[in-house]
Amino acid sequence: MTSAVLTESRFRILVVEDQALMRALLERWLTEQPRFVLVGSARSGEEALSIIETARPDIAMVDYQLPGMDGLEFVRAARQQRPQLRALIISSLLDPLTCSRVQESGVEGYLEKDAPPESLAEALSAIANGRSYYSSTFRDVLVREGSKALAVGKVLSRREQQVLAHVLTRKTNKEIADLIGLSTRTVEFHRANLMAKLDATNIAELLDHAQMRGWKT
Repeated sequence: MTSAVLTESRFRILVVEDQALMRALLERWLTEQPRFVLVGSARSGEEALSIIETARPDIAMVDYQLPGMDGLEFVRAARQQRPQLRALIISSLLDPLTCSRVQESGVEGYLEKDAPPESLAEALSAIANGRSYYSSTFRDVLVREGSKALAVGKVLSRREQQVLAHVLTRKTNKEIADLIGLSTRTVEFHRANLMAKLDATNIAELLDHAQMRGWKT
């Protein structure tokens, strides 16, 4: 287990990975990134929790399969200590159950372990900038298998889907109300509902989560 104190204005990264070789490779890669700095490294979720307060990471790179608590359980526990922590899950698993669990957990990203280094840089940059990042393979699994029961058409009403289409084109509530013949207050109600149902806090997340549930733009 390692931790470090950061004085520069770079994004603090915590690595949680039980495989020593993989952990060392991630640590080495981070030393070459001008925008990110390693502030902690741990072999398990329990070990990582013990350094959250001192390491103060902005982003955690977390293996899905960990001894003891798994990666998603670690993220939930870590956010009780540091609510602003964002997380990128890294794993070789791409089965529908795993992908659905990751999607429903609220983590900001998922990347396969065999992805190229440039994809890791892209994922971390997206998450650092407040966006989500899920690999195209992850999305394909959800669209093809894992998200059938959670598809937009099964989660949102027809009216909510209609509002969603206009929200994603960044129309205002008043513009949407005029287009579909509703009051602005009713549009606000539908908009709040669809944001809650798709677990989104902004338009970028709304688009990400809708696409993972089969929404076609």
